[in-house]
Amino acid sequence: MNSYLENLSDNILIDKDKCIFCGNCVQSCVCDNLRLNLAPCQNACPMDLNCQGYVQLVVRNDFEKALELINEKLPFPQIIGRICHHPCEDACERTKVDGQPVALKSLKRFIADHCQSTTHNEYNNISKRPEKIAVVGGGPAGVTASYYLLRSGYNVDIFEAGSELGGMTTNCVPEFRLPHQIAIEEYNIVKKMGANIHCHCKIGSDIYLNELIKKFDSVILSVGCQKNKKIGLAGEDAENVFQSLDFLKSAKNQDRLEIGKRIVVIGGGNTAVDVAQTAYRLGAESINIVCLEKNEEMPVYKDELIDAIEEGITIENGWGVDGFEMLHNKVTGINLKKCSSVFDDNGNFNPIFENDKIRNVSVDTIIIAIGQEPDMTFQETGIIDFHKINPLTLQIDSSNVFIAGDMVTGPKTVIDAMAQGRLAANSVDLFLQGKPLIYGRFGWEGYQTGFHIDTSKVKPIPRVIPSKSSLSSRRTFKEIEKTINQEQAVKESERCLSCGGPYGKYRTCWQCLACEVECQQNALYVEVPYLMK
Repeated sequence: MNSYLENLSDNILIDKDKCIFCGNCVQSCVCDNLRLNLAPCQNACPMDLNCQGYVQLVVRNDFEKALELINEKLPFPQIIGRICHHPCEDACERTKVDGQPVALKSLKRFIADHCQSTTHNEYNNISKRPEKIAVVGGGPAGVTASYYLLRSGYNVDIFEAGSELGGMTTNCVPEFRLPHQIAIEEYNIVKKMGANIHCHCKIGSDIYLNELIKKFDSVILSVGCQKNKKIGLAGEDAENVFQSLDFLKSAKNQDRLEIGKRIVVIGGGNTAVDVAQTAYRLGAESINIVCLEKNEEMPVYKDELIDAIEEGITIENGWGVDGFEMLHNKVTGINLKKCSSVFDDNGNFNPIFENDKIRNVSVDTIIIAIGQEPDMTFQETGIIDFHKINPLTLQIDSSNVFIAGDMVTGPKTVIDAMAQGRLAANSVDLFLQGKPLIYGRFGWEGYQTGFHIDTSKVKPIPRVIPSKSSLSSRRTFKEIEKTINQEQAVKESERCLSCGGPYGKYRTCWQCLACEVECQQNALYVEVPYLMK
């Protein structure tokens, strides 16, 4: 019977030139008839951003609406439009046609830079709730959690150890990657929405977790991974050896750094590349990134690695540090040993070295960038058992304490941290309302993924490439990549295949028409038989 009804599903008509693929029609359907083929880009986005919708709005030259659609799920598009690792692009079907995905990150940046958002002003006059929430950590996870709690009317206090919001995105991410002014303006949205922000307030010394638990109705911990991992070799504490985060913070603060001409960066991730490019801008002449991994194994954004290579930075793949040569509490050289493999057959970190392949590199400065970890020294013994975190709700045991961001996942990306922040805020909201915390956690059954997308008749269209600052100007901290213009944005958006969309599964909805009424775009029409009108 179901197969027969599915063959009669053509009375639901969708005008894809008007639809923004929001799924409101699906959620309003009381007949269990409507479905939404969820575009692969949206399915891949940690923030569940309706990429297909905002791209199609750019095609229609409706940029204000595109920003409004982005702001429904993502309050900080100028930041994410610059430093996102864009998993949406990895999932883009356009890649199967001409080898290049739609430039979704560039489009998001264009929309956010082109339009002035007013969406956040709507939440200034919402009804206030009596509950108070403490958010510890003003990085991406904490600020995002605060944003969504403020939207729901809660009173929010943010406790930040640094001098301003943003965590490492404002303290460490280089200016040429993310201008400080852009980041701080977006994060300060929560201040405009009424958050009480307490800077220079570190948990474990200025405030204590047990006090927050007693004073506030709920607490969200999002202190991030701000502690450098040590390499564990003699000489690591020498005066010309820097830890990556300390080095980036000093450069961001425009502190005077004497680094000399010959720099070796140890590590193969994004932080190592940021450090190397920062050293280049501070006047270094010879910069080597030394890492265990082969080039294809490096945990780094490939476009940022290309920028570094363009600037003359050398990548030394497959080498590990065997020791430092010292003179008068300074490292004068670094001994390297060839690494034949980094991971074992099970994918575990287990480097194997070739003892007969050793070389020495003379240095003026070494910068260690092998990763970060959370600083848990704030934890008072017995207050909270951090091993009892619910990975679905982010609640610790059955307490009023929730945890979000890199503290949960380890060092990940900014948009992953923001997704964690929103999840924690949602859990706190349910917790304070006395509702089950698993409510709504399992997705919407009306959304379909894995559907067939026919690309057989699609013609290749070259991807729009954002322009970059010239190599001659790269010795400054001027932003490398530029925002695409309106003409480029529309042209690039036209590459979108508009994969997803709503459809009627059965020919059964002839009476209530809730979907048609709820569609604010007038993009859905239900053909009702003449005798039923």
